This record gives sequence, structure tokens and C-alpha cells, in this order.
Amino acid sequence: MANMQETSKKILDHFKEKGWEIPDVASALGVSEQYLRRVLNNPEQHLKQITDIISYYKIR
Repeated sequence: MANMQETSKKILDHFKEKGWEIPDVASALGVSEQYLRRVLNNPEQHLKQITDIISYYKIR
């Protein structure tokens, strides 16, 4: 579980580096801001969505 929290933090850090806010990313992904926040706050329950975000933005 700690590993998934680290992954979520890495995604948020990536967005911050690029200067992207959550509403901007949600709009680019075509999802609601609430949904994206739910996915990022509970990554262990949304493995496929987290994987899709990492793949889409090529986060390493």
C-alpha cells in the first residue's frame, strides 16, 4: 500500500513540475476533477486508472 501512495505522490509531483493543476489534467483526460482526485487519493482501489495515467503521461 505504501508503494501505491508513493506512486500517487510521484504522479502529483510530475503534474506540479509541469505546472499543471488537477482541474487541467482532469479536463485533458476527459474525466471530472472529483473522479481524478478520488483515483489519486485511493490508488490501491484504482490500479488500472493509475497505470493509465502513468502510461499516458510517460511518468517514470
